[in-house]
Amino acid sequence: MPPFVEIVYSNCMPANEARVEQNEFSKAWRRSFGRSPPLGHVLRHDYFQNWTRFHALPDSKRYAECDEEFGIILERANTLAAECFEQQPPVWIATGCLSEFALEDNDLPTRMNMSKVMVWIDKDEAPADQQEWSFFASRAEWTRSSLDGLFREIAEDRERAVLFSEGAQTVFAPYDGGFDIISLQPGKVTQLENTYSTWMSSRSDKL
Repeated sequence: MPPFVEIVYSNCMPANEARVEQNEFSKAWRRSFGRSPPLGHVLRHDYFQNWTRFHALPDSKRYAECDEEFGIILERANTLAAECFEQQPPVWIATGCLSEFALEDNDLPTRMNMSKVMVWIDKDEAPADQQEWSFFASRAEWTRSSLDGLFREIAEDRERAVLFSEGAQTVFAPYDGGFDIISLQPGKVTQLENTYSTWMSSRSDKL
């Protein structure tokens, strides 16, 4: 699996607090997902048997065009997040960006008081194409609708982030168009697919 390198560093928190956050996140993450990074598309590849996808809007429509459609996106986001985390607060919120542009084009770590928790390079890419990613994370006491602002930014392709709970052994990864879920809980993916089958693609690959 693609490796990551753990580091202790933060632009967003005092050094001691950042070190605690970094250590706690990296240990929790590695216990669940090993050396895969907190990126939805990479987790989908590395944990394909534990992955499923739901679309944000009916008929696989990608972007909302009115408040009613944004309401559908937020309803689905909160319903699925509740299925993943309602019994396991708090959750980690993690975001990644290319290290070259870290905190220049992405202000989410500052706005959510995140500490830098790891860096990662995709060794599967050709050496000339390899780039370093920086990941930031913080914990939040998730409750229904508490992250609607973030979910909407992601739906509009203005931010990228994943939610992770070690207790639930689950990652909830919204994107502009839907929601990827990677769960190590036995039977969880099947249960979600059975319950929310009408939110899924008709394609055999679930994309």
